Amino acid sequence: MTADPSPIAIPDRATAEDDLAPSSSLGASRGRRAAWAGGVGTVIEYYDYSLFGFLIVTISPLFFPASDPAAALMSGLMLFATGFLLRPIGGLIFGRIGDRYGRKQALLATLLSMGLASTAIGLLPTYETIGVWATVLLVLVRSVQGLSAGGELGGSMTFIAESSTVSKRGSNGAASAIGITVGYSVAGITVGIISSALPTEQFGSWGWRIPFLLTLPLCLYCLWLRSRSEETLSPTAARSRRGALRRLLSDDGRGLALTSLASIAVNGTCYIGLSYLSVHLIQVLTLPQTAVYWIVVVAMMTSGGASFLAGRISDRVGLMTVTRTGMIVFAVIAVPAFAAMSTGNLLAVLMAYIALMSTAMAAAAPVLASVPMLFRTEHRYTGTALGWNIGAVTAGATTPLVAFWLVEQTDSPISPAGVCLLAAAIGVAITFPIRRHLEHRSSH
Repeated sequence: MTADPSPIAIPDRATAEDDLAPSSSLGASRGRRAAWAGGVGTVIEYYDYSLFGFLIVTISPLFFPASDPAAALMSGLMLFATGFLLRPIGGLIFGRIGDRYGRKQALLATLLSMGLASTAIGLLPTYETIGVWATVLLVLVRSVQGLSAGGELGGSMTFIAESSTVSKRGSNGAASAIGITVGYSVAGITVGIISSALPTEQFGSWGWRIPFLLTLPLCLYCLWLRSRSEETLSPTAARSRRGALRRLLSDDGRGLALTSLASIAVNGTCYIGLSYLSVHLIQVLTLPQTAVYWIVVVAMMTSGGASFLAGRISDRVGLMTVTRTGMIVFAVIAVPAFAAMSTGNLLAVLMAYIALMSTAMAAAAPVLASVPMLFRTEHRYTGTALGWNIGAVTAGATTPLVAFWLVEQTDSPISPAGVCLLAAAIGVAITFPIRRHLEHRSSH
């Protein structure tokens, strides 16, 4: 397997027009600070966003009452998918803010809206209290979360890429991937502690609200941290441009398509672990709920380390080489991992979960560092956020539903591995045109 030329210097063709300094001229310390601010913000965003996935088995009967527990859970999973449907719109809204008024302003807005929405979930009355209005309110608040998430990850990726030197783009870019896994880990730890401390009845009645309410102080800390970061978009680059979406499609349509396909691969592989496996282990394999939470936490923390290592290696051997290798390994281990989990042995489950999640996140980290550089500065935030969220809707929203549907149709706990194989195949294929496009940009 031939290594990608790395690192690739990617001069920005918009730089001369908008006076934005190229990333290679920025200091390493600024890149580290940006990685910290972007990564910590992503931790809070994905803590908020993942709580719904962790607690979906508990929340679904409270807001979607049904005689069949599987039907209530499917309704909850459909609402999880609905949050994804609004992500491209959120990417456009916050992307436009980020490209016109600055990356920092947009990232502060995404964080604030996500924090307030998550706090609101913790305060919502249930179906038993106000009937169908509880379901309506949950859908509305979840929609706000979807809009916010649509602007967060793409903005974090853009902010970190623009703040990093070329030689550290993989290492710093991995902060976004690490932020995702740490956010999920913190959510899992919080849910695990609270579910262990409370009797099952109390946790199902009111204890599930506590993790959502803890969002507010976490959000305030991260707002303070991000407010101290340096803006990467110059005032001349931030001037208003008419027809920004048309220019994006005209100037960087290929970059948008490549980003969407890369997102399909990354979301299709990662969301097996990020959103589906906890449901699979509790609902399909009937493992103890608290034990599953702790298994998820350990797997997420391990995968964060894998992301960091992948970022460091990608700075030496090439971003797409690491992604391609990770996707191949993910495909190879998918069926054995699900077979191991189906035994119900907690140690086997833990090892299989770690293997799947760590490989997926290691493959994802270089992609998160790469895709912002597929776009010109003037619409980099919008292009990254929109392209990434098109893929998130296509794969991230459907992965839990399809995986659960496969189990229901086949009565086989190994059947979700088919989703893994398809996403990994797309991931391997897309690395080649992304590499060529980055090389093309570096030569112009």
